[in-house]
Amino acid sequence: MSADPSLFTELLEDTVPAGPVYRRIAEAIAAAVTTGRLVAGDRLPTHRELARELGIAVPTVSRGYREAEQQGLISSTVGRGTFISGVSGIPHLRDTPASGTSGSSGPSAADGRLDMAVNAPARGMHEELLRRSLAAVSTTGDIGALLGYEPDIGSYEHRRSACRWLARSGLDVEPGQVAICHGGQGALLVALAASLRTGEVLLTEALTYPGVKSAAQLLGLRMSAVAMDAEGLIPEALEEACVSGTAPRALYCMPTAHNPTAITLSIERRRAIVDIARRHDLLIIEDDVFGLLRPDTDAAVTPLAVLAPERTLFLTSLSKTLAPGLRCGFLAGPPELADRLGALNRATVFNPSPFSTAVAMRWLDDGSADRLLDWQREEMARRRAAAEQLLSAHREVSHVRTAALHAWVELREPWTASEVVALADGLGISISPTVYFGTGDQAVPRGVRLCLGNAADIPTLTSAIRTLLDGLDRGPTWASGTHV
Repeated sequence: MSADPSLFTELLEDTVPAGPVYRRIAEAIAAAVTTGRLVAGDRLPTHRELARELGIAVPTVSRGYREAEQQGLISSTVGRGTFISGVSGIPHLRDTPASGTSGSSGPSAADGRLDMAVNAPARGMHEELLRRSLAAVSTTGDIGALLGYEPDIGSYEHRRSACRWLARSGLDVEPGQVAICHGGQGALLVALAASLRTGEVLLTEALTYPGVKSAAQLLGLRMSAVAMDAEGLIPEALEEACVSGTAPRALYCMPTAHNPTAITLSIERRRAIVDIARRHDLLIIEDDVFGLLRPDTDAAVTPLAVLAPERTLFLTSLSKTLAPGLRCGFLAGPPELADRLGALNRATVFNPSPFSTAVAMRWLDDGSADRLLDWQREEMARRRAAAEQLLSAHREVSHVRTAALHAWVELREPWTASEVVALADGLGISISPTVYFGTGDQAVPRGVRLCLGNAADIPTLTSAIRTLLDGLDRGPTWASGTHV
């Protein structure tokens, strides 16, 4: 819901009467969240509305909101507004065990918060393999080369290794078609800049990866949402978007293990999307960062880049399959785009980091990456099964879908996504607000994403889920802190 600007007048007068106005605004937001007068997902007044209500300058409000955002209290999305993101920034709530928890059955101040907001892979033999690789890199080859510059899209040898890795996703590409980027986010930024110019329209699924929204904002792109259903992006909605008069230039989508809904598109929908893209001269940016985490038992999927190689930029990275710290992403596309990708890489990060790329390529070449990927698949399969068993049996959960590193949990009425986020935060569990994934004016769905990889082990994960489910039993009124 939207907060009434008059609430801030009351809070500034009664709750935080002293100090610089911008700081009092941030403190007022914290106080309102503490007392349950604002909950995760609530929309705050615009900068201009609040400035008019308080009789102050707009920049003062902007500074206050910026202060609150730095504390993790709020988040802003271009075209949607500013929203409450939770209570993790409020010290006395963050550091106090939540009511209703007992002993060490779930995460608390005593044993640390569990981050189920960030989609990171589980950790196994990674540290030991890193130690070996660092030792090997330091004693072989020209170590001095690690202190110099790489080619803007990576060396030919490194891109050849990347091609072998991309072949695991079903792509048959040459080194001249591949750019090594600074992680998946870097690859996404380069792909967007290569496909669209400032002011052009980018289509995305109605729920989408938040990183594409920040990249589009940076590049001055206009975004438009394409409706989804239980099977993913709806081809008829894509067709409608293409003939709507907005003249979209490109489509960004995640066909496999979609973030956040965990949906994988059928081959029929993939072919329909490609057919529409060809008829309307629509470029496709295919994000496949989770594709290799499909279990071997799953039916093979065909990337859009295989169905439409002439108009698709395919991106992936090692962040979700191996380790985020490697910051190694791969971007593959038509050969004629190679020079453009290099120029854009050079304009953003200049070149891939020689040091992290050397470690990543050693893992790809010596079999370490294959071992880590196989382990990750098996570990995440166990975690997804454990999460599904617990979540699907609970009366407040209407549907659970899992894929890759996360679970999408749909809730029964009267629960809302913002209330679950607020509940989890009070129990020491961080969950990304669902509004982060929304595009345009789409309604916020009655669901939340739970990231399953950050827990130290399966017992820690299942303990946290049980703690959350125990909280759901208390009902949304208790979760939001509202007293009736």
